[in-house]
Amino acid sequence: MPRFLLSVLVLSALLGPARAGGGTTPGAAFAPPSLPPGPVRDLKLAADPQGRLILAVITDAGQAESGRGTFTARRVGAWQWQGQSWQPLGGVLNYDQPRPAANLNLALDDQGTPLLVWNENYGDNDVVVFRAWTGGAWTDWAERYLGISSPQAAKTRAVVARSGEPVLVWGENVREGVGTLLTLRRWQGGEWLRSAPLSGPRGYPRQPALALDARGVATVAWLEGDVAAAQVLVARQDGARWTRLGGPLSHAGRRYLAAPRLVLDPQGRPIVAWLEDTGGRDTLFVSRWTGARWSSLGGAISRDFALAPALVLDAKGQPVLAWTEERGSLGRIFLARWTGAAWTVSGPLNRDPSQDARSPALAAEPSGTVVLGWREAVGGVYQAQLRRFGP
Repeated sequence: MPRFLLSVLVLSALLGPARAGGGTTPGAAFAPPSLPPGPVRDLKLAADPQGRLILAVITDAGQAESGRGTFTARRVGAWQWQGQSWQPLGGVLNYDQPRPAANLNLALDDQGTPLLVWNENYGDNDVVVFRAWTGGAWTDWAERYLGISSPQAAKTRAVVARSGEPVLVWGENVREGVGTLLTLRRWQGGEWLRSAPLSGPRGYPRQPALALDARGVATVAWLEGDVAAAQVLVARQDGARWTRLGGPLSHAGRRYLAAPRLVLDPQGRPIVAWLEDTGGRDTLFVSRWTGARWSSLGGAISRDFALAPALVLDAKGQPVLAWTEERGSLGRIFLARWTGAAWTVSGPLNRDPSQDARSPALAAEPSGTVVLGWREAVGGVYQAQLRRFGP
């Protein structure tokens, strides 16, 4: 074999997944809606069954005063792409203004009903609040709030929607002793009903990811164990019980793990992405449940320090990932698509590669296209960016 060809093959093996991009940026940029002035602090995307995009954002709304001092007020809003233009879904969605707002969740049910969940801060504690867009207006679900200053204060959550209603995995401190519990919550009869805990409290279960199958049966992935010696566990609801799917997920045993993400493929099999410490670098991995065991989808997907992954399935049922990679303090956005045999990686996708970018979000459209959103510093202010990728 010629020496130069051997060198090319060795270099390709060392580089791992194929990376598109180079001198050109793949995908087609398109303009986000006209957002309220102020930096974008959080951003989520989804696409309904008709292909209409929903964009939800949290933006700064200036400084405000409370009895405890000055704080940054924030607004929650949502927009729908209707083929030619963005249309607002209502106005400012906060239940109370001015308030800090954070930790945005956006979920759509099978009919495309958008559901938004976020935290509003009330001085000493965050209250988690809910709204759904139905009948041309947002519901007033102020009474459904969760998370008040008490031993049951919320620590973590994952949210999906079914039949216009939220379903969530909720984290809370135990009433006595130490530890936390994760339970599935559904709103019924004017109250939140709990499932049995997914795991015992002393393992400190945390960072859940949630998916429902066509029958509404829940599958949950979560972290458990010490921060530096954790594992990703997956369980499926079985009546009033939870059944574990295989053993723990990781490539090198217990170590620092973070940010599990979960989707169900067209056969209802879980696909899980997570971050794992590899040589001091948080690296992105993915595995699929075969029905009997976990099978890796490729190897390490990211190269630099990865964070904030997003995971969806495209119209063919193949996983698509987006994430941020850090070099120093600079965040760069990447996208990866599973071909059925390997990952094709595109990036960095920043509008300006010299500017910091964060909060990647994904939506898969029925046409086969995928929309990637993120927030990026433009003139020192984080603004929303959108890019569409073909099938």
